[in-house]
Amino acid sequence: MSVTDLAVAATTFLVFVGSFHLNQRLDSYMLYTPGVSLIFIPAGVKLLSILIGRLPAIVGLYIASVYVSTEIWRDLQAASLYLFAAASVFSYAIAAYVVMTLAGIFRDLHNLRYHHIVVLSLSASVFNSVAHNAAYLMVGVTATDAQWVTSAAMALGDFLGCLAVVSFFHAVTLMLKKV
Repeated sequence: MSVTDLAVAATTFLVFVGSFHLNQRLDSYMLYTPGVSLIFIPAGVKLLSILIGRLPAIVGLYIASVYVSTEIWRDLQAASLYLFAAASVFSYAIAAYVVMTLAGIFRDLHNLRYHHIVVLSLSASVFNSVAHNAAYLMVGVTATDAQWVTSAAMALGDFLGCLAVVSFFHAVTLMLKKV
């Protein structure tokens, strides 16, 4: 890894952890059930980081996800935390790659449009919800009867978080291009 890659990974780690703690402060307004927020800002940070920072960002996000998992799941084995982090980060990376490829979005994002952001946000949040909740079922931290409702609430919160963060970033970059 180059110095730039390390800087991207470290920055991504810090921004994701910071957004996670910010979201926790907002939980009194947005929490659906423990671990599921109806607007999950870190999901947007995750998607934006992957779109911009690629592999170094994925490394930073994975480490950050393991780190914040230790704050949420204090009673689980480390292997479960690694599984949750992998489901969380790689589902976003895979969804972003597939949508970017199918929609013809360039790596530098210069042709990114709002409809792309909606499709990216929806794809990543739904795929993450399925992968994350499958991991929860494998470890036994979620009851099977509550799985569908929890998955839907997680997907909604991730979608709204992705849409808000990535759209805001896109709007700011468009404004800066005009200046």
